[in-house]
Amino acid sequence: MLQTTLSIEKNIDSISKIATAAFKFGILVGGFCVIGYSIKIGHFPQDVSLGDGLLFLMTAGFFGIIYALFIASMVCLGITLSPILTVFVRIWTWFETKYSKDGKKTKAVHQLVQCNWQAAVISILAIFIIILLGRGDPFVYLNLPLLSIGLYLFYSLYISCGRKIKEIYAIKDSRFELQDSAAIGWNGDVEKFRQTQMIAVGVIFIIPLLGGGVTGQLLDAAMRAANVRIEKPILYVQEPYTSLLPKALVSEDHNVPHGYTAFEGITVLFSGFGKTAFVAFPEGGKVRKLEIANDKVIIERR
Repeated sequence: MLQTTLSIEKNIDSISKIATAAFKFGILVGGFCVIGYSIKIGHFPQDVSLGDGLLFLMTAGFFGIIYALFIASMVCLGITLSPILTVFVRIWTWFETKYSKDGKKTKAVHQLVQCNWQAAVISILAIFIIILLGRGDPFVYLNLPLLSIGLYLFYSLYISCGRKIKEIYAIKDSRFELQDSAAIGWNGDVEKFRQTQMIAVGVIFIIPLLGGGVTGQLLDAAMRAANVRIEKPILYVQEPYTSLLPKALVSEDHNVPHGYTAFEGITVLFSGFGKTAFVAFPEGGKVRKLEIANDKVIIERR
């Protein structure tokens, strides 16, 4: 009974540590991604105030939430596709057993998570994400399903290690002594399984950034959701910036404040941090970028 209580306390402690680590990791990943987005567009905000710093943390956390939802949906898609993977695993096991020297069936060390209806429902979000991101890059239609299977394998590893830890404590709580329990070395395996769990969680969070192929699109989507990136707005601009923007983008269909000129077809790449807004617009077959002081522009979202 004492071992069971200790096991529950350790599990709660592990969950707490994982939740705290996931939150910190989300902020950290979000911060790096915001910086990565700044590198991508070639703009770093200047004259950032304390309030801008807090807004930066909120934006980083917001991206962390979006990233966590993306990972969760991809894992659920992998679980939904698991019956297909199970067929290949069984075929491989059959061939390995048939052509092995001793003819013994190979016993899997870890078990795969079974398909369930909850994962199937959440995987609808993953399908929507794949369709949405695939419009900009057809390679996504192949890359993300493969990514989901990889994440599913590491998720299964995490769950399998958790089950083995429970089995170890169940054996310790048993009233009956196992003759070969000392030879198995349960005590050492517990920490190994916990370390394997932490590694699996780390890989699950890192793989999409390194091998997902959609980091740029996720960044753009997160920045749009945080209103840092604004597409297809109406800009009301004052001089001297008015003369720097193409006349072809001037809009005459809006009520324009005195001293301003309305422009359409401009994308706001970065706003909300610092004292300038960073915009991009087409001109002469190329994309030009310009910093506009916040007190010289009004951004109308549509």
